[in-house]
Amino acid sequence: MSGFLNAKLPPGTGTVHRATLDALAQYGPRRAGMTHIARLAGANRPYLYRNWASREALVREATRLELKRLLYLARELVAPSPPRCLETRVVVRAARLVREHPVVRTVARTDPELVHTAILRPVTDWHAMAWSWLHDHVTGHLTAAAERDSTTWAVLTTALPYALTPPPDSSDPGERAVIDARLSTAVHLCLGVSPPCTDCEP
Repeated sequence: MSGFLNAKLPPGTGTVHRATLDALAQYGPRRAGMTHIARLAGANRPYLYRNWASREALVREATRLELKRLLYLARELVAPSPPRCLETRVVVRAARLVREHPVVRTVARTDPELVHTAILRPVTDWHAMAWSWLHDHVTGHLTAAAERDSTTWAVLTTALPYALTPPPDSSDPGERAVIDARLSTAVHLCLGVSPPCTDCEP
């Protein structure tokens, strides 16, 4: 009975997802494997393979949920702004949250080709999630379907380089402000609002 009580419980899904992100941040997307993830999660490889069909399936699930979390955080803005300005600020904040994420910093450093492809070929599940989020929360004011879709693509295409190419020192507030201001100007134009706009300080 005491052995049963002292038995180590397997990690929960959230723990495994966090371990997956930590492994990606430490080793990069090509080197992070199930062994790394299992060790960081306090589990073993058989446990992971019982619950996920493959490493790719686990990475996809963990990173999609993390992107969903970041996009949710981006909308938690408390300062009141005119609608188009609020939408711009949300995009700028989302790009910054992604850009400064440890996984994105590692990918940009260790696999620039992957970043290049992600910017030029926005066709993955992650791009689709970002497009849907923009469509729902940024370009929803456009009533014509074709215009709304094309504007959503314009905003996504504009924001991707700012979201996926972190500067060498992400902690530099001056550099962050410059990057945010440039993206803010571009998104204003995508949404048909003429910058500069004093309501859109990031």
